[in-house]
Amino acid sequence: MKIKSNAFYPDAQTEKIIVSENAFQILTSSTGGAVKLDGALLSSNLWMESNYVCADIYHESDNVLVIVFRFTEHSNKQIKVHYGILPFVKTRLCFPLKALDGEKLFLNRYPGVMQSVLRGDSRINRAEIKDFAIETISSLNGRQIEVDNVQFLKEEPDFLCERLPYIDELGQLIHKEWANKTKTVEEMIHYLKNQWAQSQRPIQSNDDFGRFGGWKHLTFTSTGYFRTEYDGENWWFVDPDGYALFSIGIDCVHPDDSMKVTGMEHLITWLPEQTGRFQQAFSRENFCYSIANLIRAFGDLWWEKWADIMIARFKEWGVNTIGNWSSDDFISYSKLPYVIPLASFPTTEKTIYRDFPDVFSTEYDENAKEFATQLLPFKDDRYLIGYFMRNEPHWAFVDGLDLTETMLLHSQSFVSKDAFIDRMKEKYTTIDQLNKSWNTQFSRFSDLLYPEKIELTGFTKQKDDFQEFNKILIRKYVEIPTRYCREVDPNHLNLGMRYAWISNEALLEGCELFDVFSINSYQRKPDENQIEKISQKLKIPVMIGEFHFGAADVGMLAYGIRAVANQSDRGAAYRYYVEQAATIKGLIGVHYFQQNDQPVLGRFDGENYQIGVHDVCLRPYDEFVEGMKTAHNNLYFIRIGKRQATDYSPKEIPKTGF
Repeated sequence: MKIKSNAFYPDAQTEKIIVSENAFQILTSSTGGAVKLDGALLSSNLWMESNYVCADIYHESDNVLVIVFRFTEHSNKQIKVHYGILPFVKTRLCFPLKALDGEKLFLNRYPGVMQSVLRGDSRINRAEIKDFAIETISSLNGRQIEVDNVQFLKEEPDFLCERLPYIDELGQLIHKEWANKTKTVEEMIHYLKNQWAQSQRPIQSNDDFGRFGGWKHLTFTSTGYFRTEYDGENWWFVDPDGYALFSIGIDCVHPDDSMKVTGMEHLITWLPEQTGRFQQAFSRENFCYSIANLIRAFGDLWWEKWADIMIARFKEWGVNTIGNWSSDDFISYSKLPYVIPLASFPTTEKTIYRDFPDVFSTEYDENAKEFATQLLPFKDDRYLIGYFMRNEPHWAFVDGLDLTETMLLHSQSFVSKDAFIDRMKEKYTTIDQLNKSWNTQFSRFSDLLYPEKIELTGFTKQKDDFQEFNKILIRKYVEIPTRYCREVDPNHLNLGMRYAWISNEALLEGCELFDVFSINSYQRKPDENQIEKISQKLKIPVMIGEFHFGAADVGMLAYGIRAVANQSDRGAAYRYYVEQAATIKGLIGVHYFQQNDQPVLGRFDGENYQIGVHDVCLRPYDEFVEGMKTAHNNLYFIRIGKRQATDYSPKEIPKTGF
């Protein structure tokens, strides 16, 4: 079913909607805006008989447009799907309505589309949808968006792939100029060879720091491996020689910033054969322009030359830790302290919600035991600080998620359902007592196994029982793999799960078993109150696994989750973040995400942020790097109270994060 353009009307925030015969334009201010579909068209049949909602989007701008499909139930539950749309390219969006079950956070990437992310409530009922809107978020300037061909379909549509030169042979954006843009292949080769020659010059050693990166002016008992210590005022990492360490890391240290080719072929001007000289720049359906550039400069020795350049830069910049998702070969080559992510967090064939497993099953226990064995090769490595068990569990992205309610309403059987029923039997003894407490009319405890019999009364006792069991589920989720990891590797620190944010205090259940609690914190500065509260509750230190700042002044189209106007402001924002971090007593490290700018046309999932320390030609953003170096030079003196942290935080601009 194709929806006529005049079936949409603007919300109060939208400046204007201009309707033509076959399409309409949305004009918004910098604060964003939305159009809604006429409610008369929103029958349940439309949603239940269709499988996809589609629309063609076009805009002209200096940056990516974030378009949101917003679905609202009669109960006012909402799911919002955020899409990134490149400028100057007409792009067909296609949303599979099945995704309203909320089981996927990141949706499959269709041709021409950047990242697609689902946010909001855990799920909504298609038959209960009362409102559908197309909207955009705040941005640097107002938007003029052309929308065409809105359709409800049973089958996936064909996709728009009009050929348009978008990136050059170096992987840079074509239709924009900026300072330090590399003009030619020859210029890039000359620059990289000069950078390698500089990396071979002797670097003046800093006697303030030990071989494992620790600060020699503060010492503790040495155990031969990294550990943590509370000195009565501050938490610290302690390196294997006993020196205090505040971990300053960069994530994703590798030469690879691969771009997904499939679905983006119409925007690529140069792509070599997969065999021959540039073979190592290919991986599956991806191609890496930064590796191709290194091959052009150094031939078969490209990896070693890259590694030499990066080691010299890390030492000059004062980076003391190789962060998450970094090259194993670089870790071995560099002899710098590092952290690792464990792979394939234990799961079960049937999951309660997204990636939350059936934690009471023997399957989960067995998989957790196997999961821990990947630590065996590392257990005697003194350069390893510790390991993250996983990154940003997808189930934890829903604020206030009730895992128990979700489990009971799930059509699947779970061992964890049986465990909940056993707990209710133990607590209430008879079904009549449970019914009295919950204001329900169950005939027997086994009714709780069947979603169609579940009664959600909203009574306090029912909610309390659900919340109590949520904590039990999460504790099992944490403690089982934690125990096995400790048995396999007692030498290294368990650095936790790198939660995206604390969407529910129940997420802290079992986390006192970690050595360090980790969280990713995309803020102007770390949240001191939250960090101290977590540290004091769990009686362990906290570290930040990710933060970043992007900027609008160079050749990238999206600026990440936090953004400022230019590279000078990026340096100031980094300095403010890190120096403020040094003042927080319960915080012992911050790791920047990430080393490389992401590809202009998007990595595997479509992220294309200007967040790197350097660009695709390995040119550092000098003003940003100066901010890094200043912060790192000040850090320890700030932490012991000998210097004041900067209080200057540059003005932020609206994000273009998805």
